[in-house]
Amino acid sequence: MIKKIILILTLFVFLSFTFTNNFRELVLEKLENYVSNHPEKLYIQTDKPYYALGDDIWYTTYLVNGITHKRSNYSRVIYVELINEQDSIVSKKQLYTNDISVAGDFKIEKNWKPGNYLLRAFTNYMRNGDSDYFFQAQIPILGLENKDLINTNTEINQSDTGKSISITPPEINFYPEGGYLVNGISSKIGIKAKDENNRNIAIKGLIKDSNNEIISEFKTQLFGLGLILLLPEPNKTYYASININGKEFKYPFPKALSSGYNLSIINNGDNIKFKVVSNKPTGLKNSFLVGHQRGKLIFEKFETSQKNTYYFKLNTNNLLEGITNFTLFDNNGKPVCERLVFIENTNNKIKVNVSLDNKILKTRDKVSMQIDLKDKEDNSLYGNLSMSITDIDAVEQSTKNENIKAYLLLNSDIRGHIENPGYFFEKENDAKRRYFLDLVMLTHGWRRFTWNELLFKPETKKPYEPEKGLFISGYTKDLKGKNPIQSTTRLTVMEPQIYQEKKTTDYKGAFQFGPYVFFDTIPTLIEARLKDFEREFTKNRDVNISIQKNNTSSPEVIRKNIKKSDNTFSTKIEDYINKAQKISDINNEFLENARRLDEVLIIAKKKSEAEERTEILDERANNVYPTHRLDLNDVIGGESQSIIFLLNTIPGVRANSQGASIRNGGPAGIRLDGFPSTFEDIAFLFGSDIEFIDVLSGANAGFYSNASGGIISIYTKRFNPNTINVKRKPGIINFDAVGFYTAREFYAPDYGNSFDEVKKQDVRITLHWEPKIVLNEASNKAEISFFTSDASSNYAIKIEGITDNGIPFYNMSTFVVE
Repeated sequence: MIKKIILILTLFVFLSFTFTNNFRELVLEKLENYVSNHPEKLYIQTDKPYYALGDDIWYTTYLVNGITHKRSNYSRVIYVELINEQDSIVSKKQLYTNDISVAGDFKIEKNWKPGNYLLRAFTNYMRNGDSDYFFQAQIPILGLENKDLINTNTEINQSDTGKSISITPPEINFYPEGGYLVNGISSKIGIKAKDENNRNIAIKGLIKDSNNEIISEFKTQLFGLGLILLLPEPNKTYYASININGKEFKYPFPKALSSGYNLSIINNGDNIKFKVVSNKPTGLKNSFLVGHQRGKLIFEKFETSQKNTYYFKLNTNNLLEGITNFTLFDNNGKPVCERLVFIENTNNKIKVNVSLDNKILKTRDKVSMQIDLKDKEDNSLYGNLSMSITDIDAVEQSTKNENIKAYLLLNSDIRGHIENPGYFFEKENDAKRRYFLDLVMLTHGWRRFTWNELLFKPETKKPYEPEKGLFISGYTKDLKGKNPIQSTTRLTVMEPQIYQEKKTTDYKGAFQFGPYVFFDTIPTLIEARLKDFEREFTKNRDVNISIQKNNTSSPEVIRKNIKKSDNTFSTKIEDYINKAQKISDINNEFLENARRLDEVLIIAKKKSEAEERTEILDERANNVYPTHRLDLNDVIGGESQSIIFLLNTIPGVRANSQGASIRNGGPAGIRLDGFPSTFEDIAFLFGSDIEFIDVLSGANAGFYSNASGGIISIYTKRFNPNTINVKRKPGIINFDAVGFYTAREFYAPDYGNSFDEVKKQDVRITLHWEPKIVLNEASNKAEISFFTSDASSNYAIKIEGITDNGIPFYNMSTFVVE
């Protein structure tokens, strides 16, 4: 019997060890896969925290690897949306970056409604996760006349109303360190208090047990956070008691477990001290403690003994800066304790040096500025930077507000949103700041994944692929457009030079060309044949081509974990609106004065309408000047005439159903909207389809190859981009393919130019905007120059960016214009 018991116990120990060892391998494998298939993060720096109707929003978007914060290996395409309070997208930009950052802008139309708009950014690859991972920020857009969004809340005085005021008790939540209270194990408990409007508040009260005996006092302070220490006893429960106007409100604590685990951590800055405790009969045997930073493994400990407590210390000097997650698994692989710790690595300190050549600045002065980056050892660094300079009298700037460092290291990795997160990065060695930062870690959880999902959810193919560029895609079907046809397709792109590519569709008739990188719009031609392009036979062109619009659908708008504007009810909002109104008045007055210029004697020759028309047509024809041109605007009744009739009206051109020639030469080369074409392709056109026709012969045709018989170039009437311009014969379509958005250039007046000196009054709120600052490799500095405006004021220089090795940084400085 004894031998049998020993055998069973030996088998149990063996199976337990095997399970734990396999579980350890599973955890490490899944973490490695998570890092290999890294998530992406986006951050947007805007020039201001709020705007007025008619303003421009200038911004820089940063796209990084969500673990290392270096350049992402996946996406190159970014979608940025501006969404109104009705969750309608009022403007959307599709941006391309082959780097970490890219510039963009939005024009705020004057007919929009004021309100709290949502600025949202994501990549297609980020759609594989929850929309919580998108960058989302609240952007107040203010009306000018009615001063919308200004805080007009007033305090109600009970004696004035003569009525009793109903009391809404605050919301109080308790967060035992590690996750659970356990009888007989002392535990820290984080406390977070909010009012009825979800604002963090400071309160104080008492901790009592189920016998109504006072255990201790408590209070919350900054960010509504507080901390107590509690040793739960068996057969007792606990609650927090607060008194408001003589009325007691009770908040029960989570019920303590009779047995369990506790993970206690003390963050000393350069090291972390751990205490792991269990009152289970088996103690901590076969428990597994794992530490990771954004998924990257930094620590593991498998406990083989049956001890009830162990301690250890972890040095943090070589760790990444940011949130570190520690999780304790029991001997069944169940996560039983979790604790976040924020690692501050002084080796990652970045110094942003900003120097002005002129210490005393006047209005309309030229400012020359130098910027460089240094590490802790004063070595030069490189990276991506963006900078805004704003009038402090109109735009409140605070280092406590969200910035790229606070977002990437803090808000993007935890559940919920931290108000004024910049506070936690202001003072390097401030004990109070570090204390409240640790309370934030105690009261918030890691949100990038849950262990059950990471470990046990089957791996499936991600539905959304990273985008490297734009695709031109569509389908080929029969002439009735009902049944798909497998065919050979050919893409022709005209700019900057002719490019062609062939592909065979799949059995569903689908084709896709790309990825391509181009900006604005380019003329594009797609042809299809049932067999190939080298031979023609009856019905070879009987193919219907349809193009898919290259617009990625927008995900559902979910307004949670949004970075709210910390200045929505700022005292400077009204000052901002007054300045915005002044700018609007100046612009209107300037436009009115411009309308009166006909009273001024100007000695210049005004272009005739014919000259302006010629310039427009020449530009479309790439300034390849024709021997003859037929402008359909000049042909009375030309809209109803066939292309053959119209060609025969041009001197030297002869055309019939078989083709066209110039001055009895050989067949003329045909081009349609700049594309090489055939006479068969254009024979069905009528004047209603055509804007103008150019005929080039002799030396004028030398611009094109194989033009011995001359060239006839036909330009059709253009409609909206990404739509078919003109109905063609089967087997060919042309359209304007829409490329990536190119940000407008921020207007910066040059007062060294005599023309700019006499322009309208200059009261810019955003004095200057630099979306991408490049450091010179020779001097290790960037040099930037601009002119001050007509406003004597204080100005804030806000610089944000990421170094090449993935360290986010933020710097604010000021200067005065007298």
